[in-house]
Amino acid sequence: MQSADYHKRIIEYYKDTENAYKDSWDLNNSLAIHYGYWDEKVNSFPESLLRMNEIMIETAEIKSTDKVLDAGCGVGGSSIFMATVLGCKVTGITLSERQVQQANENAAKKNVEDLVNFKAMDYSATDFPDASFDVVWGCESICYADDKEKFIKEAFRLLKPGGRLVVADGFVTDFTNNENPIISQWADGWQVNYLESPERFKNFMQAAGFTDINYHNISKQASHSSRRLYRFYFLAKLYLLWKKVNFSKPATDMQKKNIMACKYQYKGMKKGLWQYGIAVGKKP
Repeated sequence: MQSADYHKRIIEYYKDTENAYKDSWDLNNSLAIHYGYWDEKVNSFPESLLRMNEIMIETAEIKSTDKVLDAGCGVGGSSIFMATVLGCKVTGITLSERQVQQANENAAKKNVEDLVNFKAMDYSATDFPDASFDVVWGCESICYADDKEKFIKEAFRLLKPGGRLVVADGFVTDFTNNENPIISQWADGWQVNYLESPERFKNFMQAAGFTDINYHNISKQASHSSRRLYRFYFLAKLYLLWKKVNFSKPATDMQKKNIMACKYQYKGMKKGLWQYGIAVGKKP
């Protein structure tokens, strides 16, 4: 698939599934469209979503003086969280003009519009100068990169010396697992082209010039969200049936595939075909 077509499908996907995320994922409050991190500090699902942000901040050792690029910022949740909690400056970029508008509105509601700004841009081919940022952050967005290695090279270019790349995302345990029907149907349902393996991702980071590279498998902490999505799959199937009986507007193919993906991501994690991980590295 050509990049322009692929990017268009990603934009359409997030527009088409927006209401589902509002209904199932606390989107209006948490502004998050990602898995949560469940540990002893967490007592509720919304808390787990914000905890994932905290874990990424700790992993990358982000400070109030850092300038952060939120690569694939969605509706601005992580950017706004960092600005609110740390007081650091964050630039969020997304392919979707609609999400840029939503992110700006969300920042205004949270009174952090002086610390954050949002732009429509491809994070693998930005127009920022070299060494523009202290941190490049990717929370469940880098799986959408046309070419994950190209993104890593761009992140390295954008970082200042001593800067850090931090990525939280799904990774196949073996790259050939992308060919497994469970993984391919999950990825197709969420409009993801393919998932990287931890090994390949770390190798790409090393080849780009990153040092102090670390990868943590946090599937145990993310599994609560995986189970929650699986439960949502059954509820959503009932909802589709109700719509059919009531002759309501039928779900789109993209919405149906999104619902099916909720099942496959759970089955894939249970079978060990993929894991949830956090990767971090430093630019010397």
